[in-house]
Amino acid sequence: MIEQLQNVNNIYDLLALCCSYILNEFKQSTYEFASFNEEKYESVFNAIENYITAKEEEGHKKAFDELREFLIDFFRKGINIEKTYAVVKYIDDLVEIELVGNLLIDKGIIQYATLNLQYTNQIRIIPKLRETLMTRSEAHYLIESGGKYSYLRDRRECPCSVLDAVTVNYKIWDKQRIDQYPLKIYHIEEKNPIAKHFINRDRIVLGIVPFTKRKLEDIFDILFEKGCFCINNMKESAEQELKKRYVEVYERSRKADIDFLIFPEMLMTENILSSIQEKEKNGGPQIIINGSIWKDKINRTIVTNNVGTEILSYCKKEPFIYKKNNKKYKEHLDRTKNREYAILEINNVGRIGICICKDLVNEDVKLFHKYINTDLLVAPAYTKSMDLMSAAEELSKDYKCIVAVANACSAIEEKEVLEDQEKIGFISIPAKKGSERSEILKFYFKDNCVKECENKCMGKAINIIFMDTQEYLGGIGIRIEDENF
Repeated sequence: MIEQLQNVNNIYDLLALCCSYILNEFKQSTYEFASFNEEKYESVFNAIENYITAKEEEGHKKAFDELREFLIDFFRKGINIEKTYAVVKYIDDLVEIELVGNLLIDKGIIQYATLNLQYTNQIRIIPKLRETLMTRSEAHYLIESGGKYSYLRDRRECPCSVLDAVTVNYKIWDKQRIDQYPLKIYHIEEKNPIAKHFINRDRIVLGIVPFTKRKLEDIFDILFEKGCFCINNMKESAEQELKKRYVEVYERSRKADIDFLIFPEMLMTENILSSIQEKEKNGGPQIIINGSIWKDKINRTIVTNNVGTEILSYCKKEPFIYKKNNKKYKEHLDRTKNREYAILEINNVGRIGICICKDLVNEDVKLFHKYINTDLLVAPAYTKSMDLMSAAEELSKDYKCIVAVANACSAIEEKEVLEDQEKIGFISIPAKKGSERSEILKFYFKDNCVKECENKCMGKAINIIFMDTQEYLGGIGIRIEDENF
């Protein structure tokens, strides 16, 4: 441990080293973190506090060298879980979050997977976001109501390690979770126009686009073989129609105060996405979640900014089952290329995750979003059933995650007589009924948009107003309003 400590040069690598030691020792230990005696380790508290002050006055290198020398002497007198935990606890308590990562080309976006540079195959350190639209909503409610309790229950804990269960400001992932969930986080810096847009924003407006009523067979050349199906390519006529609609919807969204413009699964191509890249930068949706592109056995969502520049992408994990002539065909996905997860992180908003259709019922995918504390989960979909609801309800009810399912009109089975309230998709939000956890489902329907479909695709603007609440049958929750755009 001391030899390794001598080769550590920053605070997050120090934290990772100490966490790695604790997790290795914990396998044979019965140590209880709640029994930690703070008075016994006041010198460690002071050393880390001095490091923070010295870093500002003397620079990082000198400050950290002094801290490291103190800790080498501290551990020479003996090392155990409690002494090492003292270092972890006071770094967690005192050190303000500082992101390190790869700054992506002039977009004001930091890409990172963990804050530590060493021991990355053993420990992943990620900030716990303390100020999001949801936390601001709860704080606002307490002030306005003069009450003692939030209108929501606390988020259930889903720790990524035994240490993660006791840290306050940093999430500590162990090797098992690191191996299971390859991850990239895209943090929007304050100077980025997206971050500036949300600084004083009290709401999120989702623009959901049902997009088309044409069936998959009319849009794609679909190959069926040995119980699997692949999409060969999009038919030229369908691509031209969807490209026209994409531009039209984009232009209308520019006037409708849309924050996130969301399209259904599969109905995209690179050619369609390129159609807005030369548009002027002023106005329009901040973030576009471009359904997904099916190509080379990969079903991939590309998330772009308002001029079509890619921010991140995500590949589908859970295959769709396609039924044709009373036979089932499984979506053929290349599992060697779809393991990675991606999260968009915006200060004052929270963490935004993507999953594609049936991913929402995949237990591994759901568990990832519980681990990372996703605040808004967007699911582009192409499904005729509403079986995604139970998974969305669980994430909202227990983990305070807003879930938006953006489905296509054409995925819903056609009926001889159109029902006035035929569901296409839904939004799920957390709520509380009495003292019990609850959730609210807000559906959007096939209505007059079907009549307009031949001429234009009518989007659904879902306005989630965080600084206002509403009493629903299922309890109290964030106020939601919707309208067509």
